Amino acid sequence: MASIVLVHGAFNELWGPNELKARWLPAVRDGLWHHGVDLDGDDVEVCFYGDLFRRHPGSDEERRLEQSRAGVAEALSDLQGADTLAALGQAASEATFDRTVDMVNVMLTETDLRDRLRDRIESVVADDTRVLVAHSFGTVLSYTALCNHPDWPIRTFVTLGSPLAAPMLFETLEPKPVDGQGAWPGSVERWVNVRAVGDHAAAASLVERFGDRVEEIVIDNGHRAHAPEPYLNASATGAAIADALT
Repeated sequence: MASIVLVHGAFNELWGPNELKARWLPAVRDGLWHHGVDLDGDDVEVCFYGDLFRRHPGSDEERRLEQSRAGVAEALSDLQGADTLAALGQAASEATFDRTVDMVNVMLTETDLRDRLRDRIESVVADDTRVLVAHSFGTVLSYTALCNHPDWPIRTFVTLGSPLAAPMLFETLEPKPVDGQGAWPGSVERWVNVRAVGDHAAAASLVERFGDRVEEIVIDNGHRAHAPEPYLNASATGAAIADALT
């Protein structure tokens, strides 16, 4: 199994684990290049769950989604411009907003979705996994899994463009926050949160919600503020992964 597990964010339903690894592995290697570290492809595994959000035309599942879609769209429209909407996806266009509606719809209507998401990440974490690197909505899945598995050998948690501190998501975390403070993720010894200037999904600081043990680093991703590749190839991200591997 792999020493590094990568967990993707929202809106990857039209991809697959092999395609994502082909896109992301060069970026991870470039981040490590800053620190003189080489990486074998077998050392990286992708936790893929995008297919769980893919639409199924003509199915009973699709009919349920259509029936509830209008209410979800109206609720999200009321939140446009707020951190809560940005936490689920930067609604930079009508198409992105529609995809956000569909994603929330699936989360609300698929009663066993959390179990299926948990199965995906549990299937790729092994005894030799040392670092969990998660982007965007994937940080929520990863955080919950780490909290539920203090037995895992993962010592380093790297979050990229994370919406974990956004109010709508923060209040729904498992375990539930106590007095405005989130639990520490399992057996993790080091939590590095990297957020980019202009990344609205990561506008809220994790330090305020999870404590000053979180190492927070602000970087510049240019016009691709929330994109995973510039997060992964950044020197700060590479440093955290390199330290975990050594």
